[in-house]
Amino acid sequence: MRLSMITRHGKPRILLIYNPNGVIDRDIYLSARSSSFQLESCEIETAKTSEGHTLEKLDLLEVARKINSFKPDFVLTINGAGLDNDGLLSYLCAYMRLPMVLWYVDEPFIVPEWGQKFIPQTTVAFTFDRYYESRLKEWGINWVFTLPLGTNAERMLGYGNVEKHEADFSDTVSFVGTLDYEKIRYLLKNISQLWTSMPSEMADVLDATICQYRLNPKRNIEDIIKVCGHKNGVKFEFPDGIVKQMVLSFIDREASFRLRHEIVETLKPFDISVYGENFWKRVVGDEFYKGRINYYSPEIANLYRSSKININISKYQLKTTVNQRVFDCPLCDGFLITDYKDDIEEYFDIDESIVVFHNPEDLKNKVAFYLDNEKMARKVVEKGKENILSRHTYSHRLDEMAKTVSHVKGEVFQTACNKILQGPPPPGFERFIEQLKEACGSDAEPVFQNTG
Repeated sequence: MRLSMITRHGKPRILLIYNPNGVIDRDIYLSARSSSFQLESCEIETAKTSEGHTLEKLDLLEVARKINSFKPDFVLTINGAGLDNDGLLSYLCAYMRLPMVLWYVDEPFIVPEWGQKFIPQTTVAFTFDRYYESRLKEWGINWVFTLPLGTNAERMLGYGNVEKHEADFSDTVSFVGTLDYEKIRYLLKNISQLWTSMPSEMADVLDATICQYRLNPKRNIEDIIKVCGHKNGVKFEFPDGIVKQMVLSFIDREASFRLRHEIVETLKPFDISVYGENFWKRVVGDEFYKGRINYYSPEIANLYRSSKININISKYQLKTTVNQRVFDCPLCDGFLITDYKDDIEEYFDIDESIVVFHNPEDLKNKVAFYLDNEKMARKVVEKGKENILSRHTYSHRLDEMAKTVSHVKGEVFQTACNKILQGPPPPGFERFIEQLKEACGSDAEPVFQNTG
């Protein structure tokens, strides 16, 4: 039976702020739209500057107008995207006794220079990986929960009804994924420009940090940098939070780059086909690089089902959980071997509904085994597909979220809102409310009244 949120509206009402260009964002949006929710959404516009920075644009007044007319049970943002640096939207939610819900589907981080975008005391946070729960609690957030990724079953199953072009993909073993080469270049360029006092020996420190991080990805990267800096006799301080976050991101991405490259190299004897950014060609050569593939189109499903074996190599930011591909691939009738994660046994039965590898040698042995035992591979696919459809779609995840937020919206939450409202509002909030009343007209009262 589908979980439900008991509200005055009957079905849960979600106001979703999301980036329509993000694969996970879009899948969450589509799942919410087609599930047992009432949904209103606000799209974030993104653009790139000449320096390669990503800019977000969101009409806060329009978001507030939708809150007024739609009256959601909570406001949901993916990775905290769309929240303004002045905290007006978060304060508005507290003002209206609405939980601001953050669902982190990537590693969560804070850059102090970007302002306080949310109010910890009235925020509900979900993280895709339980490893990050402690970090979110350190930020002062009262309600922190783990909610793993899933799949948009309607989209993935829908691709099965599209004409198949099996001749396009006849791979024995395939891997789809990025190296993040352009992002790594962007980070290195900006770190060097913004950190003008960086010690010349810092390159050696970062390389040593990457090597140590790969030995134990659950260690805090910042702690590893300090240890490696001390061992190399390098004293340093990050100039600001922006540079610090860029360095941490570079280390994680470069480590993942090396991991994926090394594992793909070990699978060359199986004639692996690699799909992704063009830089893969330089890394593995023309023989193994097969070009880009659109992850949001039927061709990804054709690749999954026509490859005898699909390989999943998680990035290091996934500490205990799995990525979306683990749920997507079986729904496309594709057989997948994925790297082992601590929590995977909470989602699947090993060797029955999922096959995992623990190291490159184990992966090679399992690839060889399942190439000779395709019937066993098919049984795993069918079991995995059944399991995913019954437990791991984004509809299931949103149901669980709605249930959790429903429990949060009690006396303690109301008290937290009242306490926040006893203090001064962020600069510009009173003017923002006046603009809102003007935009909404008579419909604005009594919604935009502080009843604390």
